[in-house]
Formats: sequence, C-alpha cells, structure tokens
Amino acid sequence: MVRLAKFTETHFIDSAIDVAAQCGLNAVSMSAIALKAGAPIGSVYHRFDSRGTILARAWLRVKADFRQDVASRWQGDDSWSAVAALLDWCRRKPVYARFLLLGDDAVIFDAGLAPDMLAALDTEQAELDACFERCALTLQRTADADAVAPMLRFLLIDGPVAIVKPYLTNHQPIPACVDAILRASHDAVRGWANRTD
Repeated sequence: MVRLAKFTETHFIDSAIDVAAQCGLNAVSMSAIALKAGAPIGSVYHRFDSRGTILARAWLRVKADFRQDVASRWQGDDSWSAVAALLDWCRRKPVYARFLLLGDDAVIFDAGLAPDMLAALDTEQAELDACFERCALTLQRTADADAVAPMLRFLLIDGPVAIVKPYLTNHQPIPACVDAILRASHDAVRGWANRTD
C-alpha cells in the first residue's frame, strides 16, 4: 500500500506565505516554515533545496493569482473595473496582498536559484507586463499618448497600493471609503489624460 505524504509542497508554500505576510521576509526560514506547517523540518528540506526556492515558488503562486484575478482586467477602456478588481482581491486575499507588498521593498530571493526557477519568474513577470501593455495600447487611442503609461501606473498600481498598504500592513480591513477615494482620483486622472486642449 502506498503511503500518502502528510505534508505536500502546497502546505509548505502556504506556510511560507503566511509567515512572510505575518512577520516579514526576514522571519521566513526553513524552521519557521516547518513550525507553521506543523511538520518536521526534514520534510521541508525533502521538498525544497533552499529558502530562496520556496519563496520563489510562493512568489510565483501569488503573482499568478494576482494576474488572473486583477491584471487580467487591465484590458480595454474600463480602467475603473481593474481598480475595483484590485480592491476586491486585497479584501478577499489579504495574506496574498501583504505578501505581494513585500516585494516592493525587499529582495526576496537568495542567490543561486535554479535556471528553471529564474525562467519561471521572468515568464510570470513578462505575462504581468503584457497585461499592462495591452491596456496601454487600448488607451493610447483616447488619451494623450505620452501620458498613458504613467497614468496607468498611477491608476492601476501606485494609487491603489498607496491607499491600501497601511490597512494591509496593520492587518485592518480596507474601509468602504477607500473605494470612493480611488474612484474620485481615477475619474480626475482619466479626465485629465483625456483632455483635448
């Protein structure tokens, strides 16, 4: 009879995400991951060769989830629906959102990742960038072409991240007023970019 593994790679990746989101990247170690998962440390090392590898796998999972739920909405002319999708994702998946925020201020991977892991990270980033580029190309028909990329970066990323980050990092719910603030900001910036003067 085949004995099923009690702890899977998924358990350890989930644990790494939880530890990082709760305590920061510096707190993520193989022993912290094992403790969070309730597993022997040898089980972690059996599946992952390093802290960097498990963090890279966690990063890939969270970024892919963000791309599917949020960045996939970065198409067409409806930039507000993309902002609303980001707010919804942050509210539904605050642990993922906190984990993704860690990439803004820190290098999360150790040196020495395997070439296939580095390629997977590059591919995921390229897919995310492609979502942004598709949105920019659509909006270049209706807005000042020079303003499109910085406008989109502000509307889709910088503005929303700036307003949700304090709530996420303090483990507080994102209040409804945030939607109204971002909507007013969004509409003002879109109006400015679409000006004809």
